[in-house]
Amino acid sequence: MRKTLFNRLLLSYMPIFIIMVTFTFFMFFQILSEQNRKEALNANKVLSLQAMRLIDTSLKAIDNMVMTETINNKELINFFNNEEKNNMFINISAVKKMQDMISSYPLIDSIYLVRFEDSFVLSNATSDKLSNYLDEPFIKKAMDPLASKSWSGVRSFEQFSVKGSKPVVSLVRGAPFITGEKGLIVINVATDSFQNSIADLYDPKTSFIGIRDAVGSELISGLNAKEQTRIFSNYVSSYTGWSYQSGLVKGKVFHVISSLYNIWFIIGIAMIVLGLAWMLYVTRRNSKPVEQIVDRIRGYRLPLSKEGGDEFSFIESALSNIIEQSNQYQQKHEEDRHLRMRYLFHQLIEGDTGLTHDEWMVETSSLQLPYAYDRQVVLVTEIDKYPDFCCQYSRRDQNLLKFALRSVIQELAPKYELVLWAEWTSASQLSAMVFVDSAEEAKDSVIRELFENVRLWSQDNLKFTVTIGIGEQVAELSNAANSYKEALRALKYKIVLGENRLITSEHITNQGQVEVYSHLNAIRSIIQSFRLLEEEWKTKYDELFRTVKLGLLTKDEIMNLMNYLIYYLGREMAGMTKEFQEIWTTDGLPKLSKVIDESHSLEQMREESVTVLNSLFTGLQEAQDRRLHGATIRDMRKFIEEEYANPNMSLDYLSSTFNINGKYVSKLFKEETGQKFVDFLFDIRLQVAQRLLTETQTTIQEIAEQVGYTSAISFSRVFKKVVGSSPSEFREEAARRQHG
Repeated sequence: MRKTLFNRLLLSYMPIFIIMVTFTFFMFFQILSEQNRKEALNANKVLSLQAMRLIDTSLKAIDNMVMTETINNKELINFFNNEEKNNMFINISAVKKMQDMISSYPLIDSIYLVRFEDSFVLSNATSDKLSNYLDEPFIKKAMDPLASKSWSGVRSFEQFSVKGSKPVVSLVRGAPFITGEKGLIVINVATDSFQNSIADLYDPKTSFIGIRDAVGSELISGLNAKEQTRIFSNYVSSYTGWSYQSGLVKGKVFHVISSLYNIWFIIGIAMIVLGLAWMLYVTRRNSKPVEQIVDRIRGYRLPLSKEGGDEFSFIESALSNIIEQSNQYQQKHEEDRHLRMRYLFHQLIEGDTGLTHDEWMVETSSLQLPYAYDRQVVLVTEIDKYPDFCCQYSRRDQNLLKFALRSVIQELAPKYELVLWAEWTSASQLSAMVFVDSAEEAKDSVIRELFENVRLWSQDNLKFTVTIGIGEQVAELSNAANSYKEALRALKYKIVLGENRLITSEHITNQGQVEVYSHLNAIRSIIQSFRLLEEEWKTKYDELFRTVKLGLLTKDEIMNLMNYLIYYLGREMAGMTKEFQEIWTTDGLPKLSKVIDESHSLEQMREESVTVLNSLFTGLQEAQDRRLHGATIRDMRKFIEEEYANPNMSLDYLSSTFNINGKYVSKLFKEETGQKFVDFLFDIRLQVAQRLLTETQTTIQEIAEQVGYTSAISFSRVFKKVVGSSPSEFREEAARRQHG
């Protein structure tokens, strides 16, 4: 069949397509160029603001550094104090500090210090008298009390006559920082460094930026008037008072783009008019066959079709409705089948269904279920350490791993000639019903072999392990619930027998409540020894777990025993002192409960619970020791408060006085008072010394002797280390506060 309509439509609309694509192609680039031009203008406005912020931030950092160093730096303080005339070490230290400042802040070109006392100038490169220094006029101006102590405008700075001068801006700060009576520190920043610091912000081929100081002098010049357009932005820094200007570079490309934009816009309008006229003509000629087809389709009324739409919408709606209804039916049928299968499986293992063999055959046909043989056996595969599994993997990964586990069981079963049906019956348990022909007596070993391989495959490929409980074979399908209960019961012994294995009825024996109760006396004996702080409780505790393991108790029975241990231990702690009760409630009980709740095996429970009980046992022993020596420590404190002036007061002195080992005294003192012995002794001496310095005119030597120091030098050194000032300075400051 020839494609007459297709060819006619193609040839009819092809000229319009070519015209519109060509026009759109050129218009796209014209609009893009115009948009880029506008964005460049906006970017230039942001450029000057970014340059201002960048330079202001750098200058503020230098300013803050200068203030910090003039206050805290020992080398600079020593230079300005000039306590030792012509001390070369002080000058060298100050020069090294200036070099460190220049290294830390590459924007700095040079630094020099001016000391008022002897009119001495020291820079990072030279030193001289102020009268001989080349920058003397600027320094004289800066020494005026009314002069601004901030960043100057651009000026010429000459450090060596050989090298000549260079344009810089300077920061002047007094030393000390607040008063400034001892000298000045001058930081010079070359204007060229500003150009380097903002060079990465813009392309000089398309943009320019200029910086002027507060009086209008250029720090960084933009392009000349012949090469640049008008200025698009102008910002003034609130910190320095400098103005930042930026604009676009004028060129031929800019004019060509602007001209082409106007020409192509006119051509585009004309092409649009021509295209619309041609489109109306072609559409009128080619729409008649489509209208005839639509008239025939309108004879069928579809439920979801819209009469108000165009012809193609009508056709599309009709086809979409048919496809959508078909997909919905298939999806709903598949979802219903899976839900019915899962519901039926739960009914079977829970004993809620009464299906006969014939009814089962009907369900087998409709739900595509396995054929029911004469006997069935249920196995439950449980993920070991399921809380850890949930923490280790996301919800999506958990579902993927569970799907993989179920798939491997279903895929391996045919290789062992077994028919099974597997469903997840809980978050951590995958149950499988295996159908066995009564004529095949050896199927038990085959089933175990299959699930042993499933266990090994899970261990090697899924990075988690599973424990599988196997129920007894049952003859009737309605008795599958009994086999399921047997499989669940087998899993209850996992905590004793261990994880990552198969458990059958052969591995377990029936244990009555009599054996469980027989362990209660052992628990009470353990707690009594623990309460009396006897070391033999550990031996009894290990014996308890050994007998529990030999008794083959279920997880529920073991949890009941351990909960009774917690209850009885808590009851014994309640009868002890308040301090013991707090240790139990804050440290022992929460940790022990967490260990018991989160243990996956009997051995893990034993090891982790012993660790908690050992820690609790040690805490109780230490608390008891503290109670025995609390009165002694109080006597020691009183003794220290009375004998603080004794220069022989020390740990050894206390040890000999109270007949207790010195190291033990230090430990008990810290635990009882929360403070070291030396800190306690010095606090007392410091309080007395401060009172004597404030209220009396006693000499420093006499005060030192009154608070237990034989040397005034030792006393002053310790006093200054703690208080931050020497005793004489402390006395002067106290006198000023009283008179001021």
